Amino acid sequence: MLNHNKRILHIDALRGLAVLLMVMVHAAATWNPYSSAQTSVLAYVVSGLGGLAAPLFITLLGWGLLRANLTHQQRVIRASFLFVCQFLVNIISPHLFEPFTPGVLSLMALLILTEPIWIYPLRQGRLSAQAYFLSIFAAVLTLTFLAPEIQGVSSWNARVSTHSTVVFVEHLVLTGTYPLHPWVLFAAFGATISTLPSGRTRPAVTFTALGLTYSGLLLFYAWKNNLAWALPSGTALLTFFPANGPFLIASLTGVTLLWALVSTRLHAEWLALTGRCSLTVYVMHFLPFTFLHEVDERNGWSLTQSMLVTLSYTLLWGLLAAYWYKRYPSRNLESLMRTFEKRFKGRRQQFANQSDE
Repeated sequence: MLNHNKRILHIDALRGLAVLLMVMVHAAATWNPYSSAQTSVLAYVVSGLGGLAAPLFITLLGWGLLRANLTHQQRVIRASFLFVCQFLVNIISPHLFEPFTPGVLSLMALLILTEPIWIYPLRQGRLSAQAYFLSIFAAVLTLTFLAPEIQGVSSWNARVSTHSTVVFVEHLVLTGTYPLHPWVLFAAFGATISTLPSGRTRPAVTFTALGLTYSGLLLFYAWKNNLAWALPSGTALLTFFPANGPFLIASLTGVTLLWALVSTRLHAEWLALTGRCSLTVYVMHFLPFTFLHEVDERNGWSLTQSMLVTLSYTLLWGLLAAYWYKRYPSRNLESLMRTFEKRFKGRRQQFANQSDE
């Protein structure tokens, strides 16, 4: 979501893909006919790709943070801006969130604030890139598998409820929709990718092969024992709320595959343009849901109809964002955030000059 002066096409395209996958998963959740018992290949594709939206978002954040080397003031401004944007999302989506529900934007804000801690061994060269990631991976997975109860219950209402400051902090760190643990793993993954030479593919190939094998075995086990393989929440081998160990492994594998695909094969300009205003798209795409979240129930859509509307809504946002950025490149939330940074820097410099006098 965060822009940098030097644009890298495939990184912008990945940002565009991430935000459009996020639009898709939110649209699918909004216009899902819960009473329907139907299944379809289209629904599986939407849910599978949608599950990679937030992991890809946070991976890209980690990639950018290592390269940005933000000052303390920049971290505070960007984190504050993202917290405000999260509050705005919550306000315009009261059917989904409470006003102070932590979400993916507040997770990004917290990762920015705590970056000097979790990225320190990599930035200071205390560990090699592989050793750094394996250490974070082992620590997060161990805690996730051995102490799953610390992530709270698998209930959407419980994870968005923020009736006290203590609950807000708990949700922000452990029990919310996107808590610091275990999602810091994806930020560390992105930071690790940022340090690796572009031609060094062997570690990624090995990790992807192991991840695909593990996920495939779980899928076979679920099929043989008539169990749910993956669900957003509830009883399944892979769950998103909370993000359990099998989901973390599967989504890291998926992010690796998407990264490889976009960086080597897919260079769509409109996708890159969308990525350059991804924060704006993320915040604004919630607004129509406020007025249209019950349209599927009023019209009795089938599962297939809901999925087709979801894909159309997602594509519309991609085309609209690309057109808007091309025509008005400075009229977006990203530019507003950079304006705050420049003004704060200017006032700080002015204060320093007055002090010297």
